[in-house]
Amino acid sequence: MSRLDNRATDRDSTIAAVAAEALSERKPQGRILVAFDSDGGIADALRAGGAEVVPWLRLATTGASRDGATAWPADGAFDGAVLRLPRGWASFEMALHALAARLPVGAPLWIVGSNDEGVTSAVKRFDGLVEGAETLIIKRRARVLETRRTAESARGQLEDWRETVTLPLPAPASPLDLVSYPGLFAHGRLDAGTECLLRVLPDIAAGVRVLDFGCGAGVIGRAVRERQPEAPLTLLDIDAVALHAARQNVPGAELVLSDGLDGLGTRERFGLILSNPPLHRGKDEDFGMLEALVAGTKQYLKLRGTLIAVTQRTAGVGKLFKTAFGHSDLLLETPQFQVWSGTPK
Repeated sequence: MSRLDNRATDRDSTIAAVAAEALSERKPQGRILVAFDSDGGIADALRAGGAEVVPWLRLATTGASRDGATAWPADGAFDGAVLRLPRGWASFEMALHALAARLPVGAPLWIVGSNDEGVTSAVKRFDGLVEGAETLIIKRRARVLETRRTAESARGQLEDWRETVTLPLPAPASPLDLVSYPGLFAHGRLDAGTECLLRVLPDIAAGVRVLDFGCGAGVIGRAVRERQPEAPLTLLDIDAVALHAARQNVPGAELVLSDGLDGLGTRERFGLILSNPPLHRGKDEDFGMLEALVAGTKQYLKLRGTLIAVTQRTAGVGKLFKTAFGHSDLLLETPQFQVWSGTPK
């Protein structure tokens, strides 16, 4: 685990511990829906107090069951809910609606996060769904807000948030109409890094197995499908909502919910791996996923197979590629991005 991985893990553990302290004093009873508690500390504290906990994890993070990560929380009535502040206000708004739709009027909904994540700004984004925000605890830069459900109607199903966006691709490709959801990477636009990768996308022979690592809504995978319909596609992402969108955008592709290559298991190797890898874990910048991708690629590539990845220039990916691969090339460079290819030794 890298230093930056540790930073993100420590942040989650600290926030979970502060939330657990506040909720242990409250001792909520009944069925409590707990969202995005990747550390598990909040759920443990609630169970210790006698509550029945139903977790909702969107991300298949290390230590969390991949089978336990879902795009949307379980249906049914709950007596209260806890929302660990996600990254991005669009994700917060969608999650708040999802939880509020499962609570009766007057039920408590606790919002947990750190000051530098913006938890104090959450009250500006309640959409009338909850009210009466009370700060239960401020400790170690973390804060727990207690609110109560109002009678305001909530958008309680994932498809209430479904959008269709048109993305222009680099010439000569035609624009694509794709499904997306608020909070997904580059929602509603073509990411500049992805555009760079697509500009140097190589010709792909029929039958070549292709992996889109960190696929998001499936923009790269769909571009490959448009260019070579006979290429078997596998799309991998940590986010269950992203894969839900990718399933619609790239029908028939294999989908893998995982936070890394290990989720692929033992399988036929790929002729081409494409990636615009995530460089953040929560609020913190984290190059650990990029390092793991480059280091672990060889066991998933066929002989003379290729990894092509786009990253910000500051990531220093060139050194990684030159160290890991027998042959590496800088395919494209802009003031902000680099696209590198590597073929194993």
